[in-house]
Amino acid sequence: MVEFEDDSREREVAATAQKTIAGAMSEVGRRFSSRASLSTLNISAIHDSVAEVMQFLSENRVSAALLSRTLSSGSPLSEHAGNVFYLSMILGCAVRDFIDAERQRRTACRQLDRKISMDLLPLGLGAMLADVGMLPLQHLYASREPLSNEDRQAVREHPDTGADMLPAELSSAARVVVRTHHENFDGNGYPKGLSGDSTHVFGRIVRIADAFDAATATHVYKEAKTSARALWEMTVGPYSHCYDPVLMKVFARLIQPFPVGAKLRLRDGRYAAVVRYNREEPFKPTVIIAFDVNGKTLPDSELEGPVNLADRGDLRIQSFGEESLSYLYGTTMVDEIAITRKDFSTLFEAVFP
Repeated sequence: MVEFEDDSREREVAATAQKTIAGAMSEVGRRFSSRASLSTLNISAIHDSVAEVMQFLSENRVSAALLSRTLSSGSPLSEHAGNVFYLSMILGCAVRDFIDAERQRRTACRQLDRKISMDLLPLGLGAMLADVGMLPLQHLYASREPLSNEDRQAVREHPDTGADMLPAELSSAARVVVRTHHENFDGNGYPKGLSGDSTHVFGRIVRIADAFDAATATHVYKEAKTSARALWEMTVGPYSHCYDPVLMKVFARLIQPFPVGAKLRLRDGRYAAVVRYNREEPFKPTVIIAFDVNGKTLPDSELEGPVNLADRGDLRIQSFGEESLSYLYGTTMVDEIAITRKDFSTLFEAVFP
């Protein structure tokens, strides 16, 4: 009766990109584990892996970034690298003109060649290797204890540590990404506390991708959030000041908080199923109201929709699963307080917001 959007292709593209980069990052991790110096890392092989996935993404464009959470890379850092790379590249491809303008603004030349200013290879390399400085600290991912002062300092320094570990021939732009991917737009990040557009646009892109993936990685952090909660907090919620507003606005259109087929409870008690994404307003998908207040299927004569929630102010989402979504409409107090980057006590707080 209703044609649901088919997002299988988007999921396949994401899984392919994530798996390839996670595999390449696993090689980096194995080299570190064997106590071999990363300064002699085969950077050409890494270049090739990144370029291969970039080519794949250019040939398989998607309009929604749907992460796969079923990968088994054997390493939290490897899987995280695959996810951050994928999200960064999808966002980078969507804002090429913005990237060009930002790189032109920062260059000492009169005008940077567009082939250089719009080259996303440094973004891909930086995204993949952003957390290489966490390799010596992998044991922290298995711990639920608060960080010690020594661990906290090591985490705070891992962007610089990682950049210093990398081969000299890695591009300067990629190295900058590694150094600055934890700097916040409001200046409340680390290790330097840089603010606004003083950081490289690639670093700002990876910052968003890194925070979102960490926030939703349920198998790594016990504090993990739903995609809906993380996206809301990063766009209009208590942590929106941490990220570049231009990039965040585009990112929000790429990330879909409710999967196709999701069963959402409405304010009036009935339930609706998501049939299509809304790329402009992701929290207002197109749905069909198909269940009564008890969750039982409505008779055909009482089905309503498909309905674009963006056009129906009278229909509001109450909850998804066990999570209340009343915060979407400003009707609940937010109990989270933005973490000061110098005061984080857990690995999760060091990454999100």
